[in-house]
Amino acid sequence: MVLRLLAVMALLTVAACAPDEPEPTGIDLVSVGGNFGAHPQVTFDAPLEVTETDTEELVTGEGTVLVDGAAVMVSFLAVDAVTGEVIEDTFSAQPEVILLTEAEAGPLYEDLLGRTEGSRLLRVEVGTTTKPNPLVLVYDILHTRAWGEEAPAVAGMPVVTRSETGEPTVAVPDTAPPADLSVVQLIRGDGAQVRSGLAVTVRYTTVAWSTGAVVESTWGEGQAPTTVAFTGLIQGWQEGLVDETVGSQVMLVVPPEQAFGDDTLVYVIDVLAVSALTGTDGAGE
Repeated sequence: MVLRLLAVMALLTVAACAPDEPEPTGIDLVSVGGNFGAHPQVTFDAPLEVTETDTEELVTGEGTVLVDGAAVMVSFLAVDAVTGEVIEDTFSAQPEVILLTEAEAGPLYEDLLGRTEGSRLLRVEVGTTTKPNPLVLVYDILHTRAWGEEAPAVAGMPVVTRSETGEPTVAVPDTAPPADLSVVQLIRGDGAQVRSGLAVTVRYTTVAWSTGAVVESTWGEGQAPTTVAFTGLIQGWQEGLVDETVGSQVMLVVPPEQAFGDDTLVYVIDVLAVSALTGTDGAGE
């Protein structure tokens, strides 16, 4: 996966050897305001002299620890340290999703490894001979699983348990499925609401009611959250997810006529982000 963030940073890898004596870096001259998840306010006097690449953790999250190969979701702001011009800004757009490998994360691999979701990082990056202007970057490590308050179980509905990573397991009861769409909130998030006309970033597992077998999942090795256009969702998802909040985990029991016509499907969906549309695929397959 080629990411905008990595495309920017690939031009700015460390090119110089460390001096005999430490020199001040530009990171102490950068001020960052705003809470985690909100658009950062970055201020510094341009041009900013950056003599070495450095990273500072501004907010330490309490979420999942990032390990090699894990799914990572970030929002970032990249600013030219010489001109003060914003080069890239995804805080108001769709988050970037990668797997935490050296191949995909590139120069961010060491920065991200061992960090926790919910953290905000400030990074200053030196220039190179091909791209002399250094960069100032702020990026938030977003949650890749639902968070919030557990909701009470609903009798007669499938039972959902979760692994340490948040991956759900669904146990379907040995009864006939409901005839109509059922919406069960498993975790109540407190983020922005899902609306028609937006994109929604989700992680989900699909189980067939008739067999209890997993049909599709964005969990497990090599899997990651996906961003989809609300209007591209199946009918059951559109009706079931509208007005749900970011941070929630929702179970949808979708009858055949609101899914794919051949079986009742159980979806367990973690709602991770909402954003403006920029080019997304349908989901709920």
